Amino acid sequence: MEIRNSVKAILVHEGKLLATTYEDEDGIYHLLPGGGQKIGETLDRTLKRECLEETGIIVKEGNLLFIRECFMDPEIHRVEFMYSCTPISLTNLNSKNLNMDSKQTGISWLPIDDLLNHPLFPIGIRKLIKEFHTGNQSNPVYIGEID
Repeated sequence: MEIRNSVKAILVHEGKLLATTYEDEDGIYHLLPGGGQKIGETLDRTLKRECLEETGIIVKEGNLLFIRECFMDPEIHRVEFMYSCTPISLTNLNSKNLNMDSKQTGISWLPIDDLLNHPLFPIGIRKLIKEFHTGNQSNPVYIGEID
C-alpha cells in the first residue's frame, strides 16, 4: 500500500468558499481545490501549484487547519493536509486557462452561511469549515477518516 500526501485549500473570500466544481452521472458536486504532492515538492509548493492549475488563483498559504486520512482506493492511503489560504491574485479566472481534473467543470464560490446545503465533499468538512470561519475552532485538528 502506498501512502500519498495531498493538500487542500480552504480559501474564504468575501464570505464565500472557493471550491472546484465537478459533474458526473449523479449530478454536480464540489471539492476543495488541491491535489497530490510530487516527489521533491514541499506541501506549500504543492498547494500553490494545485490551486493555480485547478482554479487559476495564486494563493498564499496560511495555517494548517485539518488533517484527514482516506482510503478511497485499496492500494492508496491518502493523507490530506488542509490549509487556510488567501488569494494573491483573482485576475486569472478564465476556465479556458485551467489545467482541470477529469470531470471538473470549473470553480464555484459557495456562501459560507449556506455551506451545509451545498454538495461539498467530504460532507464532514462543511461544519468544520463553518466553525473555523466563525472562530469556533482551534487548529490544527486531526479529523481522521470522515466522509
